[in-house]
Order: sequence, then C-alpha cells, then structure tokens
Amino acid sequence: MFLLQYFQAKDQIIELPGLPLLNSSDFPSFVFDDVKSNDWAVESIKNQIEILNSEENPRILVNTFDALELNALRVLKNVTMVGIGPSIPSSFLDEKDQKDNFFAADMIESENNYIEWLDARANKSVIYIAFGSYAEISSQWMEEIGQGLLKCGRPFLWVVRETLSGEKPEEKLTCKDELEKIGRIVHWCSQMEVLKRPTVGCFLTHCGWNSTLESLASGVPIVACPIWNDQVCNAKLIQDVWKIGVRVNANKEGIVKRDEFKRCIEIVLGGSEEGEELRKNVKKWKDLAKEAMKENGSSNVNLKAYVNEFLLGHC
Repeated sequence: MFLLQYFQAKDQIIELPGLPLLNSSDFPSFVFDDVKSNDWAVESIKNQIEILNSEENPRILVNTFDALELNALRVLKNVTMVGIGPSIPSSFLDEKDQKDNFFAADMIESENNYIEWLDARANKSVIYIAFGSYAEISSQWMEEIGQGLLKCGRPFLWVVRETLSGEKPEEKLTCKDELEKIGRIVHWCSQMEVLKRPTVGCFLTHCGWNSTLESLASGVPIVACPIWNDQVCNAKLIQDVWKIGVRVNANKEGIVKRDEFKRCIEIVLGGSEEGEELRKNVKKWKDLAKEAMKENGSSNVNLKAYVNEFLLGHC
C-alpha cells in the first residue's frame, strides 16, 4: 500500500535501521495489502506521526525492555522511546507482591475451574491456545486446529470466544466430543494465570504484542499463528530473532492445515534439539524480563527517570 512506492518489488528483502532484514510478508498487513479495510490503521499511524512531529522533544513509553529491543528503541533521532516493560503485574514476574495480580487486559469474566484442571496435568505438557480479544477465526481454521490437536493427542486449554450474538463456535467442530476427552475448551480465562502454571509448555497464539510479551516473560515457547496487523512482525521476531518459537506455514489458500499445527506443536513440546533450544532461549528472555523490572533494572530505572523529568517539567 503506502510503502510500495519506495520499493521496486513487493517481495524484495528490506533493510530498515534497528530492525532485522525483512521481507514484505514480515511487515504489518496494512503496509503492502491494498485493502480498503486497512485504511483506518494507516490513517491512525499518520495521525500519530503528525502529533509526534508537532512536539518539541517527544517521548513514548513502550511496553518492551532494553535487552529485548535496544536497537529499535534507539533508532529514531527525533523521538525518545522509553522501554518500561513488560507491563505485567509483579506477582507474575517475581512473586514478591502477590496482591499485585490485577490485569486490565482480562476484559471478560473468566471461568475458574480450568485452573484445577491445569494443575492436575504433567509439567510442561499442556498446549494453551488463544487468539486474543478481537481476532476472529474462521470455522475452517478452527476445524484444522481441532484436528491438529487430536493428531497430537496432548492435553490442551483452548479459549474460544462466544460471538457477539451469543453463539458458541466450538459447537460447529466435528471433533468436539473427541477433543473434550483430552483437553478443555473455555470461553475466557486469565491469560497470565494460565501462562504462569508450570504445566503449560506451549502457547499457540495470534502473536498480538501483549500475548507475545506475556509468553516470553512467562518462559513459555510459542507456536506463532499471526493473522493480521503487527502480528506478522511479532512472529518474525519470535522465530528468527529471539528464537523462542516456530511459525506455522499456511497453504496457497491461506489456511494452516492440521498436519502443520501438529508439526509445530511437536517441535515446541517434543524432545528434539530444536525444541530444547527454544525452551533454553525463552528461559533466557524470561530471566532478562525479570531483571528489567527489578529495583535497579532498566525498565524500572527508565520509568523513574521519566516520572522525575515529568515532575520537573522537562517532558
């Protein structure tokens, strides 16, 4: 779309400051896809850029941390980006303040009995599947996910939201009865409560930024299944830069088939060298995320400095 004018070919490798080498397929979906429904995203970003350009010394608080994206945070000359993340309650990071467990992203009341079910599973055995608050999954995709889970035969917790009209999409699954013998399907849950359970060993996610950072900070490796917007960029980072997950490959019709879901899940949960490396890497990033939020950690220091400057009128 609006970046096409800068590149000779849509599929060429693109180099941008502070970022890894990217293909057009790694960019947010609205950048190259000439789809009318993406106009709102483009206009929103343009408006934000105009606002920043009007500021004398603009600062942006970013839900990330220095060790994770230092080059990207420092690449803009006219804008100061301040890493203050991961924006996760402290009880989920260091367990020092157990009262600090409120998470505003839990927009719908969760079902509570899944926690007991999770805690009864084997360590790092459960596949957690969730696609965020807004992403809509077609019935065909849902069927492929369900059949892929059956092929794996591993315990799972799958969040399937009800539609606005109150319909339950899981009722259309041809394999629903078989699935319920090995896993649980719920309409909502507390994601951080799930990710912190030692029984969860894999997160099949749409790669929204919050979900990505929550999984990383919890030390749970990822099966990346991006759908649109920035999710494709996040999937690129997950697989090729941080190396904490594996990305599914869709067919020519844009559908991820059941065997592909099974392949990726088995990489993450299996005993292969690749799976071991993913688990090793995600533990490293989990530890670095905790360090960033400690008293003298980068994010804590950055936030305190920002607040002090704000109080002094320098922001």
